[in-house]
Amino acid sequence: MSWNAGYVADIGYTAGFYRETAPGHMAFAALATGRSPGRALRPRRVLELGFGQGFGLALLAAANPDVAFEGFDFNPEHVANARKLIEGAQLSNVMVTETGFEEAAARGGANDLDIVAAHGIFSWVARPVQDAIVAILRQRLQPGGLAYVSYNCMPGWAPLQPIRQLMMQVKRRNPGHSDRQLALGLDLLSKLRQSNAGYFAANPAAARHVDAMLAMDRVYLAHEYLDEHWDLFQFAEIAARLADAKLAFLASATLSENLDRYAVPAALAPLLAGIDDPELKETVRDYAANKQFRRDLFARGSGELTAGEHLRLLAQLSFVLAVSRTRVRFMFQGPVAQLNGMPELYQPIVDLLAKGIATFDALLALPVFGPSNAAILLDCLTLLVESGQVLPVIGPAADVAPAKRFNRMIVAQARAGRVHGSLASPVARTGIPVSDFGLLALAALFDGMEDAGAAAEHAMSILKALGRRPFREGRLIEDDREATGFLAENFQPVLEEAVPVWQRLGMI
Repeated sequence: MSWNAGYVADIGYTAGFYRETAPGHMAFAALATGRSPGRALRPRRVLELGFGQGFGLALLAAANPDVAFEGFDFNPEHVANARKLIEGAQLSNVMVTETGFEEAAARGGANDLDIVAAHGIFSWVARPVQDAIVAILRQRLQPGGLAYVSYNCMPGWAPLQPIRQLMMQVKRRNPGHSDRQLALGLDLLSKLRQSNAGYFAANPAAARHVDAMLAMDRVYLAHEYLDEHWDLFQFAEIAARLADAKLAFLASATLSENLDRYAVPAALAPLLAGIDDPELKETVRDYAANKQFRRDLFARGSGELTAGEHLRLLAQLSFVLAVSRTRVRFMFQGPVAQLNGMPELYQPIVDLLAKGIATFDALLALPVFGPSNAAILLDCLTLLVESGQVLPVIGPAADVAPAKRFNRMIVAQARAGRVHGSLASPVARTGIPVSDFGLLALAALFDGMEDAGAAAEHAMSILKALGRRPFREGRLIEDDREATGFLAENFQPVLEEAVPVWQRLGMI
């Protein structure tokens, strides 16, 4: 058997950051549901299983320099890339190991971990490897620890499963590199879709899915559709498997999914309210929202909080704006529909945060809230955090130097043509999304150019050296003057609005 055991290894995984893997996000998710965050509130040791290119792991290590991070991945290309990031940012609190999960489980270990994260792994590995993940959780996660596990789920995948099956048939009949197999599979799907094949005529969701696939990143698609192992789970199956590691469901890391009034259509709210069994309740949520992917938090011994305990823990939290005040919107995408927040509730929150970091108690003291309305404030903060406009600030202030080194390295990589979509914030202890324009603007800023026009000229020199040009609405801009003007237009809001936010977040 090949060393990759059916997992796509001839194309490296994408280099992304997933905010649900941040300890602070996990802690807030627990507190937002009235549950104890356990050791996620002040973690000391964190393990990521299957860290891909290592970008997210290195980012979190940079943003949390007082936490020891560890990563396991069986792909030597991933490990090599992760070590380059770690060495490039001079991070001393993270270690990566080239190892399979079965090997790691066989080695055992003391229950020394506060958090274990496994993003996008469980559905794409064989049953013995899944069992090894459970064994690692059982061996190493200590009481009070949290596990984050994400996976493909039913019923959302039910009408789409034949797409994956067809892709696998194409793969097995066309030996060779994964990128060629993917191209052949997509071409066949596209022709079937364009010809209105009966399957797509009878399954509009499948037709829309193929349309979306054709615009997706090819590396992601190869790993999503061409792995030999691809399990679609019911929530109850995962809960039963993780119960073997003495873990119980805590909350969804997708924050809005925990709020009953938003998690299902209004007509189903009475049905959901009448279900006491927590596992069945999660399953009903999945059916109500036709969910395809779950991001779950499980805890080892973390239980309900009393009202007093809950308020005392919330009092330890602060919050910070992650975007400029002018960019804040009170419209939120929920599991089943768009939600429109009441300005009279949300505006005082963001107005106070626009002045600087504010504690939960300071927000609770706003006239619109008060001690009796803590639950309303928490719901508002939950949606603001889920939307990425506000971030929880948990724990003592971190040393900003590692994050700044990491971010400068990422900007330097962008100059060389390798673009990543997030930077590290040591204030919020997580990653902050950054666009291509943001990276190019920072490259100019780091070279002393604070004016949008000068930054645009600087960016054009970078792009020309890479043999690239900017696009406007899908059209390559061939004229230098037009291209420079286009860049200047996009740099202006970055320099005026985003940069002050990034400075407040300790990123630059």
